[in-house]
Amino acid sequence: MFEKRPIDRETAKEYQKASKKEKMEILDYFVRITGLKNRNYAARLLRQHGKTIYVGKKNYLKADIAKKGKRPGRKKKFGEEELKMLKKVWEIENYMCGKRLKPILNEVLDNLLANGHLHGSPQAIENLRHISASSIDRLLKHERKKLEIKALCQENCV
Repeated sequence: MFEKRPIDRETAKEYQKASKKEKMEILDYFVRITGLKNRNYAARLLRQHGKTIYVGKKNYLKADIAKKGKRPGRKKKFGEEELKMLKKVWEIENYMCGKRLKPILNEVLDNLLANGHLHGSPQAIENLRHISASSIDRLLKHERKKLEIKALCQENCV
């Protein structure tokens, strides 16, 4: 992969300077080397390499054939505040799994809030009321790992 990047850059520079007939040959060569199935995509990569695209007055993007953009991913719905409150409820309920904790979560939250044992923003509490069992398990996965009992070494262990 690392050897391919300089070839891609050099090919892109040649492609941008070439005539139409030479561009067809370079494009064939580039598609054969990279294994790309779509010639239009390959041609666009070669055309845009090194170009500067202005976005607004001061911001700009510089296209590079070797770099891949980072995908943004999904925005997190549950933050640190929700996790902190969920850990406390989970600990009080004796480390239940998410499927067992979800049905009683609303009652436990009401009880803890009424007695002043749990504090948090109204938005965080509302988020916890609508959390799914699988999200509970996903959020508490690292905490569960910390609590795992480590196997005791037998006599034969090194």
